[in-house]
Amino acid sequence: PVYMCYDAALQEAPLTSKVPLLPSGAAVTPAPIAPDPKAIEAIADKLIAAEHPMLLAEYAGRRAGGLESIVELAETAGAAVWDVNNALNFPNKHPLCLSMDQASLRRTDLIVGLDVKDWEKQLTELNNAMRTREQLTPPSCDFVEIGFGEINISKWAFDYCRMQPCSIRALGDTALGIPALTRACKKRLADDSKLRSRIAERKAAIGKRHDQVWAKWQEDARRNWNASPITFARLALEIWEVIKTEDWVLTANTLKQQVRKLWDFDKPYRHPGVELGTSTQIGISLGVALAHKGTGRIVVDIQPDGDLMFDAGALWIAAKYEIPMLVVMHNNRAYYNDWEHQIRMAKLRGTDEAKAHIGMDLFAPEPDFGALARAMGCYGEGPIDKPQDIRPALLRALAEVKKGRLALVDTITQHR
Repeated sequence: PVYMCYDAALQEAPLTSKVPLLPSGAAVTPAPIAPDPKAIEAIADKLIAAEHPMLLAEYAGRRAGGLESIVELAETAGAAVWDVNNALNFPNKHPLCLSMDQASLRRTDLIVGLDVKDWEKQLTELNNAMRTREQLTPPSCDFVEIGFGEINISKWAFDYCRMQPCSIRALGDTALGIPALTRACKKRLADDSKLRSRIAERKAAIGKRHDQVWAKWQEDARRNWNASPITFARLALEIWEVIKTEDWVLTANTLKQQVRKLWDFDKPYRHPGVELGTSTQIGISLGVALAHKGTGRIVVDIQPDGDLMFDAGALWIAAKYEIPMLVVMHNNRAYYNDWEHQIRMAKLRGTDEAKAHIGMDLFAPEPDFGALARAMGCYGEGPIDKPQDIRPALLRALAEVKKGRLALVDTITQHR
């Protein structure tokens, strides 16, 4: 979609002469820009020679074939992959996936950025109270990249993040750059059995670490299993049990990464990328659901309560235009990001922590999102705060989604 905005006077002025239009075919999509072959060859040398290389992928998975090309590169080079999750770049259960494993970042000696815009958020740890970031990668870690990050700086929008120094920048489209890098790595491995053996050992070590991390996540998910309010992990697994045999799509929210640790993201369309800030998620979710309408896929929106409060009327849009979607409320009855920060600042400044909720809570009265959904012409259930009640409610809601409706289940979660 393209949004075009014109001054009201221009829109309402009478047309006094014919407006000349470009001939058909005058504006065609340009061919992708290929990175410098010498830069690709130099990156291949570093990637093959590294001890613990990692591919850091942020937007490379947005295009058709992007995820598959990253899988081929990782398997060829024997490199771990960290998916930033602004698109689905890599299958989370692939043995070379080490996303969210900070211990692996702390020992990597080479980061290969693939369409990376925000290096800092992934490679550093935030101290919220002091507003400082601490580097996770070793001081000796080398950085290279393929993409357009270097030319993203614009006077129009300051969204290009802090620049990451790189020893090599291959400026160009990853649609061409990633396959070129894969070919360069294959060329180096073709006649070198010792190198192929080393790559195989590297892949085995990464796979072992992946299995350890995955097993730990499954174990952690069972903690406080029967707690009320419901834990994020319990909610994630209850949803998974209901949708795992369906052809599903997750819209945005990841329950603070719990779904990435517990679900199987095996196809490129499973997730368009992680959520943005408050007041954006219901809109993103409706757009995703509209895009998949008619495909038979079950579109799932894990919907924060505070976000829906900004645009409750979006539910009416779904009813009006018959957009099917399973909405599972992640209802912690709070704008907790800010509430939590006010607790941190109260501790830092010695002020009353009991007042941290002021202006940030969503209780007294508690919004009834099930009733809200019904009032907008959708199916609604809840609130549900007992874990054993989640799955039956989700199954009832899923049946409504299959009829072509938006169905909302209001589940009450812990703050964190």
